[in-house]
Amino acid sequence: MPTRRIRALATASALVLFALALAILPAARAAAQDVVQDEGSAYRAWHEASQAADSGKAIAAGRDYLAKYPTGQYADFMKKWLGTAQMGALDAAIKAKQTAQMLAVGKDILASDPENLNVVYAMASQLRREMLSNPPVYDNAAAGVELAKKGISMIEAGKTLAGVQSFDKNATLAWMSQILALNEQKSGSAEAAVKLFEKSTSYAPQDPQIAGVNLLRSLALHQAGYSEAAKAYTAFPEADRAAVESGAADAKPDAKAAREKLNASADGVIAAATSFIALSKVKNFGVPTREKVNATLEVIYKTRHPQEKDLTGLQKILQEKESALAAPVPGA
Repeated sequence: MPTRRIRALATASALVLFALALAILPAARAAAQDVVQDEGSAYRAWHEASQAADSGKAIAAGRDYLAKYPTGQYADFMKKWLGTAQMGALDAAIKAKQTAQMLAVGKDILASDPENLNVVYAMASQLRREMLSNPPVYDNAAAGVELAKKGISMIEAGKTLAGVQSFDKNATLAWMSQILALNEQKSGSAEAAVKLFEKSTSYAPQDPQIAGVNLLRSLALHQAGYSEAAKAYTAFPEADRAAVESGAADAKPDAKAAREKLNASADGVIAAATSFIALSKVKNFGVPTREKVNATLEVIYKTRHPQEKDLTGLQKILQEKESALAAPVPGA
């Protein structure tokens, strides 16, 4: 092919490509401009809601912006603002006792920041207050249990509250474990509840708001068990009970087993009651309640230890527990 013709074809092809580029360029510019305009529109939606002090609408607009433009020019700012705004909304819902709103906001925060212990802590604390209120509210107990378990797991893994210099790990584990115990008590699982109350108390044995509550609730559960055991034992004929009390070799096994169960129930009452009385004395709280507990305790102790002529053994138990509580706490 002649060189002149080849050059002519090359020139024609170049002109065609150039023409196509000129045709495409305006469309590309228009598309880019549309993206910028859309991002600007999303930002303005947030800005207008923010200026109008409509926090709910502003938060929704902020989330919408980040969903559409995660790397947009305002993304970093929006992430910071959204975090602060959501925590503010959570705090406001807690102060207003708007539990449903609190749970909704908290769920949104945890969806993007599942390891936020501050949020878990705040919500679980509010739900615990509901469960301990008078009358108690268990409408959100399931959420409280879920949050408590999550919080316990995070703390045991080494997580602490952000922005808090003196985070009390043991106290937090204590009241979060208490939530689990309260739920078991409500569901009728007495044995599981007592174990969890004891675990909660082990974290904060000198805290009246935690250990005091736990001991009284454990005492109530032990007393209920004692009443049932006493009813079962007294249902046996007097002769059968007399044989058990005297230690007769021919005592009926089922009557003997019933007495052993009664003794175990009494021991549970004595342990919880003496621990509460000792704590009440050392920390100087709950005097009227202490007196009522002591009256019940003395009756059950005498029944459990009929061979004792006085309450010397009981006083020894109380003195030992008071001394243990009054001793300096290691590391305190």
